[in-house]
Amino acid sequence: MENVEANWENLPTLCFFLVLNKLDAYSNQVRFGAVCKHWHSAFNNFVDLKRQSSPNLVPMLLIATRMSNRIRQLCSLQVKTKFCNIELPKSHVMRFCGSSYGWLAAVNNNMVITLVNPFKYGITIDLPEIELLSDRTSAGYQFDVHKVILSADPLSHPDNYVVVVIYSNRARLAFYKPTQKSWIYLDKNLTAFTDVIFYKNLAYAIGTRSLVISFAINDSLDDSLKSPKVKIVRSAYQRIEDYVNRAYLVESSKGDLFSIKKKIEFEDSRDYSYFTKSFKVFKLVLDDQSGKLLEEKEVKNIDGDVVFVGDNQTCVVSALDFPEGQPNSIYFTDDYFIFTGYWPLGPRDNGVFNMKDGKVEKYYRRKAQQTDLPPPHIWVQPSVEFKFR
Repeated sequence: MENVEANWENLPTLCFFLVLNKLDAYSNQVRFGAVCKHWHSAFNNFVDLKRQSSPNLVPMLLIATRMSNRIRQLCSLQVKTKFCNIELPKSHVMRFCGSSYGWLAAVNNNMVITLVNPFKYGITIDLPEIELLSDRTSAGYQFDVHKVILSADPLSHPDNYVVVVIYSNRARLAFYKPTQKSWIYLDKNLTAFTDVIFYKNLAYAIGTRSLVISFAINDSLDDSLKSPKVKIVRSAYQRIEDYVNRAYLVESSKGDLFSIKKKIEFEDSRDYSYFTKSFKVFKLVLDDQSGKLLEEKEVKNIDGDVVFVGDNQTCVVSALDFPEGQPNSIYFTDDYFIFTGYWPLGPRDNGVFNMKDGKVEKYYRRKAQQTDLPPPHIWVQPSVEFKFR
């Protein structure tokens, strides 16, 4: 028996799958599949099996149409940019100010935010009115709420989810729990936020001056309206040259925390033409006990993942679940607005940024008839039951 050679080429399929599952980086899995035809076949079968067990992981692009406020188009990046129509339960405003767990968020002129799930029989949830006073934008009520983020699916956790909003022309923070009657407002001196993430039982927020804060929202889901204590994780930049147009927070598939900062460039200030120029990504290393920032370093990868940013809740997809995409890339939508020029020009700044070469490419080109539509393009993750036709 000691002279018997191992038949590495024709190992049982289960052995291949066990090995592939241990390889964290998608690039290593690709190398595995490049060894020989049999290993390549095993790699393809492994990818298919993983994707079948986790459908609808890759967000789809929600696009406005001229048919009706109730009709939207879904664009799939996995199915050769295939489109299908979905119908909302009732006529909604053109702009959605959030997307989490398949739910879309919209605000009306009374500053009442409605959550609607078009993939779950159009069920809706009305949240309390946001108190703005005179702190409003000049672009209209649909832009007074910048972003809505959920901590969990309200259908799966009806009494144990949290909604965080970025609101007003100062981009302040407030949050709501279903056991409460109204919103809890954070310190109004904390402003200019652009994204929020729920990470290790805390909420983290970041803004255009790179200020990062954290606050607890899940310690007690009671009816208390007391504002939580806010911890400064990273101080804000003071120099104007350090300002960024948008900043995001994302947790990688490995559980690491990253900040993503977007820079745009104006082509013509007269008609507000702009485009995304670049992204910079920083890995944030926090102390597990105190939450103190131990290290912030610029990196050229996000653990091999693909990230989707915009007015939606920032989300990450493993390259294993999205082989059509490029590992360490950022898909973005047009979420930058100027109060006087955002609405009439329509969505125009979308693309995918490759961290390896620093290039931006288009994944979707708007049609001529979309130029005067408001920019409602937003990433949405359909429910598991949704079938793309």
